[in-house]
Amino acid sequence: MRVAIVGAGVAGLSCGQALLAAGAEVHWFDKSRATAGRASAKRVFGSHVDLGAQYFTVRQLAFRQQVDLWEQQQLVAPWPAQLYCFANGHLQQSNDDIKRYVGLPAMHSPWRVGLSELAFTLNCRIQVIEYQQGWQLQAEDGRSFSGFDALVLALPPAQAAELLAQDDDLRQQVPTSLLQPCQAIALELSEPITHPATAVFVKNRPVSWLANNSDKPGRKAERQHWVLHFTPEFSQQHLTATADELSLLAQAELSLLFQQDVQVEQSVHQRWLYAIVDAEQPAPGVLISRRFPCVLTGDWCLGGRVENAWLAGQQAAKAVLHV
Repeated sequence: MRVAIVGAGVAGLSCGQALLAAGAEVHWFDKSRATAGRASAKRVFGSHVDLGAQYFTVRQLAFRQQVDLWEQQQLVAPWPAQLYCFANGHLQQSNDDIKRYVGLPAMHSPWRVGLSELAFTLNCRIQVIEYQQGWQLQAEDGRSFSGFDALVLALPPAQAAELLAQDDDLRQQVPTSLLQPCQAIALELSEPITHPATAVFVKNRPVSWLANNSDKPGRKAERQHWVLHFTPEFSQQHLTATADELSLLAQAELSLLFQQDVQVEQSVHQRWLYAIVDAEQPAPGVLISRRFPCVLTGDWCLGGRVENAWLAGQQAAKAVLHV
């Protein structure tokens, strides 16, 4: 069985790895130049900086077993963050017993292990899919690919729906507004923040999260660097904000929260158009076509979070093997 997977984020990689283990031939396509989607990291400030997924947790046994294996392979490590919460103008310690993990040396490391570069076609935005005794894919740059027995769309729902012109029944099941945007920025500071907090959940401010990325295992650098995520509401209202504008606002937010004059050496910006699951909408589960050998998957299928991306990929692989 030859399977095409459009989308090489965590769900797509998880699905493909499970299919490879079952003996299928897998090829991934992704519009980005790197794999792992929002779990990918950038090499800046002399370190790996996580602009997307900040950490992951473990709740299900299957993922527990996978994370234990990665930990033995030194591909992940616990992150003992000093967690705080900022609400009503006050910064308070937020104690919980949740164990948080990060990839080593970067967040994307465990998802990519063991995969051949030859199995990926990157910088390739698939624009049209068509089923005629097998799947045919056409990229926006004119390239075409064919001969696939099954197809997995491991994409944000709005992007997946755009490809389903041939399958109106499946397209109508896709919750296109489920994922909301997130503006993210990383700041390298001239002087370190002296407060003991290394991660903060923020309430009623333009930012919802900030973390000392240089505190995470494997990410030490010459200068302290922080990652800030803006709320979905702010991000939607300021989709076209420039990196400089967001950097200044992030600098002001750090100064306010920590009551310290924060100076920035340099910054890196990332705009995630599809990032945060709208908690007001129900999770649809992995979607399976009734007409064609096609499956839709992603973290959004199971309610968001890195673990659910991996689990959704595993579920999609099982569905493919039975279509």
